[in-house]
Amino acid sequence: MRKLVLLMLCIIMLGGQQLFAQSRTISGKVTDAQGKPVPKATVSVKGTSSGTTSEEDGNFTLVLPEKARVLIISSVGMATQEIAIGDKSTFAISLRTDDRDLQEVVIVGYGMQRRRDLTGSVAQISGRNIKDVPVQSFDQALSGRAAGVSVTMPNGQLNNPPVIRVRGVNSISLSSFPLVVVDGIPTFTGNVGGTASNNVLGDINPSDIESMEVLKDAAATAIYGSRASAGVLLITTKKGKQGRARVNYEGWMGWTKPYNLIPMLNAQQYTDIKNEGLVNAGTPPNGTSRGFATQTDANGNLIDTDWYDFVYRTGFSHNHNVNVAGANDKTSYYLSAGYTSQEGMLIGNDFRRLSTRLNLDHKVNNWLTLAGMFNYTNSKNISPNSGSLPGQAFGIAGLGRLPLVLAPNVAPYNADGSYNINTASNTVGQGNNLTALSFYNPAYILKENKFNSDNDRILANVSAQIRLMRGLTFRSNYGIDNLLVTNKEFRAAGHGDGVQFGGAAQFSTQTYRRWNWQNILQFDRTFSDHTIGVLLGNEQQYTSQEGTNVDRRGQQDPIFDEFQGGYNSVVTAPTIGGNFYGENYLASFFGRMNYDYKKKYLLSLNARRDGFSAFAPGKKYGNFYGASAGWSITEEAFWGGLRLDNVVNNLKLKASYGLVGNNQGLGDYPFYAYYSSGLYGAQANLFFNQASNYNLSWETSKKLDLGLEISLLNNRINFEATYFNNNIDNLILNDPQAPSRGIPGNTIPTNIGRMVNNGWEFTLNTTPVRNREVTWNSNFNITLLKNEVKELATGNSDIFPGTSGLETPSLVRVGESIGSFYAVRTVGVNPETGQRIFVYRDGRKVQYNHGAPAASRWTFLDGTVAPRGADQASDGVVIGPALPRWTGGWDNTVRWKNFDLNILFFFSGGNYVYNGTKAGLRDNRNWNNAREVTTRWTKAGEITDIPRYVFGDNVSNGSALVISENVEKADFLKARNIALGFTLPSSVVERAGLASFRIYAAVQNAFTVTGYNGFDPEVSANGNGNGNPSVDRNSVPQARTVVFGVNVGF
Repeated sequence: MRKLVLLMLCIIMLGGQQLFAQSRTISGKVTDAQGKPVPKATVSVKGTSSGTTSEEDGNFTLVLPEKARVLIISSVGMATQEIAIGDKSTFAISLRTDDRDLQEVVIVGYGMQRRRDLTGSVAQISGRNIKDVPVQSFDQALSGRAAGVSVTMPNGQLNNPPVIRVRGVNSISLSSFPLVVVDGIPTFTGNVGGTASNNVLGDINPSDIESMEVLKDAAATAIYGSRASAGVLLITTKKGKQGRARVNYEGWMGWTKPYNLIPMLNAQQYTDIKNEGLVNAGTPPNGTSRGFATQTDANGNLIDTDWYDFVYRTGFSHNHNVNVAGANDKTSYYLSAGYTSQEGMLIGNDFRRLSTRLNLDHKVNNWLTLAGMFNYTNSKNISPNSGSLPGQAFGIAGLGRLPLVLAPNVAPYNADGSYNINTASNTVGQGNNLTALSFYNPAYILKENKFNSDNDRILANVSAQIRLMRGLTFRSNYGIDNLLVTNKEFRAAGHGDGVQFGGAAQFSTQTYRRWNWQNILQFDRTFSDHTIGVLLGNEQQYTSQEGTNVDRRGQQDPIFDEFQGGYNSVVTAPTIGGNFYGENYLASFFGRMNYDYKKKYLLSLNARRDGFSAFAPGKKYGNFYGASAGWSITEEAFWGGLRLDNVVNNLKLKASYGLVGNNQGLGDYPFYAYYSSGLYGAQANLFFNQASNYNLSWETSKKLDLGLEISLLNNRINFEATYFNNNIDNLILNDPQAPSRGIPGNTIPTNIGRMVNNGWEFTLNTTPVRNREVTWNSNFNITLLKNEVKELATGNSDIFPGTSGLETPSLVRVGESIGSFYAVRTVGVNPETGQRIFVYRDGRKVQYNHGAPAASRWTFLDGTVAPRGADQASDGVVIGPALPRWTGGWDNTVRWKNFDLNILFFFSGGNYVYNGTKAGLRDNRNWNNAREVTTRWTKAGEITDIPRYVFGDNVSNGSALVISENVEKADFLKARNIALGFTLPSSVVERAGLASFRIYAAVQNAFTVTGYNGFDPEVSANGNGNGNPSVDRNSVPQARTVVFGVNVGF
């Protein structure tokens, strides 16, 4: 009996213990460092799906499952904590703010999400990564930092807008530049300058930026609807953090110069080779009317001009930023002032910016919060005519071209110090050369001509947030973006491109105004295991833009170099263009719902209805949507049983699909039929300028994403892989019309084209080394991309986007990647004759001899006369893609004690660059040549890729037609930024009354590894053009900048 009683007691005790273990309840309160309650903090049991959130007063209760050992407490903007449970039943938890919160929280459209809950595709870049980089605008510093985001610099001209592509080119005729939103306000983008480049994103001080998010898939972008096809770039500026006021100074100074300049012929080489060419052309130097000769200066020294020295320089730059920031339980503030003065590598190319910013948030009471942002910027862009902006490639005043073509055997100045110019021909002086020279003297145009583009800009917003009830808030935000642009240009009468006007001064003003008003209702609640977030909003936006351009010509005296001086005539539009006026209105309704069950199953739905004034009645409104789902496998109960939680911290599958649109780059009145004013002689007239299309509508993109996220070894290894497919439909193209219809240009813009981008993105973020003294963080990303044009206008006729109106190396063709290079194939130089070998489209080979009579210059390889010359229309073939097949970056930061070293590599490839500059460098006219021409063919049997030199030949080198010899592989690896810093120990800093002190040295564009023969394969003579990328035609090279800086915290 005793044994039976003991057995029953044991069973009861064990059962009671089991019951206790299953039903144990704990409670506690979550506060911040100041003891204030932290609402909506997540409290969960590590390794299980059990969890809850804290109430408005910070209190929480939680029923613990069996074997509960550790609590995980986290909140937006706070450092995550892990606390052992033990036998405690009450917990007082204090969370501290953490700068690493940017890694935990992601800014999304009209809100934010915890990264672990995100099911869309969003790339995040911290402002810390760019604030000390010597650039003019933040977008220039984004190269290689995020998968799916390609950012390339067209050339080294200051404040030239970079080419930004989110998952490839997303339109043919409209913009492929992402929508840029600053603190919730869609902002203006692009180049608003004239000869002086003026990227309006340069008005935003990089030092003021807290974070940048790039929204890529439909789930992330659909809430921006009709403006989201090319992706969305969200910029969040800094705010004050909890604690006393902190004052920070950030400054650097540095030097900029061109790098990888192409070696040119010297004076003697130039003279000898040009005379050789005359002999080979059958017109040898005769000492009276033709020939080339060197000359000496007053001291008897050979004149041997390196024209690089008169175009480029080592520019000095300095940058300074001061900010004051702080916050308490009621108010958060951030006040900054910044000044930068940068000299570019081009003589006379300068950029200056003065900026101020105030960000203020104030909690009036427990239900009302007010916030505001004010940013004023004054920026000045000064530049000579670089010839490196879209449309400038063949300008004979372009400084990218002049040092490559000017004769080195003449001087820029005469012995008396005056400019060496030939006033009769408006070219550089002849020297002892008898054959006529070409092109302007850059010494004159750099000194006498002036080109400025100045901005005055205000970005501001005010907002109010009202807590209506638990979990329900209403927010109203009103913002403005007002931009005033003044462009001033002066071309002197004495020499250069001002001669044709007798001197000219141009003055233009452009005004861009936008207001944006958003009203948003948001509900966030957790019900047991279910978390729901619902957002409903209305957005209205008005945009106006107007410009006036006036040109005064006939300079009355050399003293007049401003528009207000004395001139003989005034010329306005339509003769010179530049006058415009437009306005548009966007009215939208949008919504988002986020749902998760136990943090295991995640769902997000986004929808937007946009109405845009630019479209015809019945076509003004469009509906856009996005849906995504995620499965967090590591939150499943069975995962804990696998005992992998110490190895695999996060494993998530996600997918998204949706439809977004594109109206960026569309005119304000595209569906109207309208007339324009003009002049017929001296008489005013109207002419039919645009035919109507009342069916014109949005371009659309159907985006599919499939993704995997995995984190290993306590998040030391984080890997993400994403497959994406973007089907871009309803592309607006000019549809051909019968000439008999009398339609301008015989075309009507129509939604008729289709194109597809698909590929893979891979991101690997690791911490290979982490101990008490050394930490190494490594972030690698690569994007594999394929573009294919599927449909074009009626008949699918090819499109040939030009480069500056004179050359068409690019092709848009169904079945090919947009902008693929289209050229006549060449197969080297015939070693027996020294003639370039061209290939007809049917495979037959012909060669060209410029020294032969015109009728017999084209022959087959056996010497028989060919029926015609090779040409692009008859013999052009697709050589390869211009768009990179793969791009990426590798960012490494190593910290050892108080030292830090950062190296960012940027790479790209799988495509080609059209090296049109090489055609000019091998031209057989009076232009100078690259030094490689010394390896030209001179006798039978020689193997070389440079033909026999014949003066006047512009066919064999590819100037007269596009040839495959000048289409080169574009693969490269570039050390975009290398920085080495040292932070003084806190013990030393505190004795000096400082909070922190760091010094550093950095180099931008340290080196490039490539097989490309031009300045740099990172180039775009056509800027952000969709159909003609990767063209190198007479652009200035890239610049290398070395800086030394200091960051001081007070």
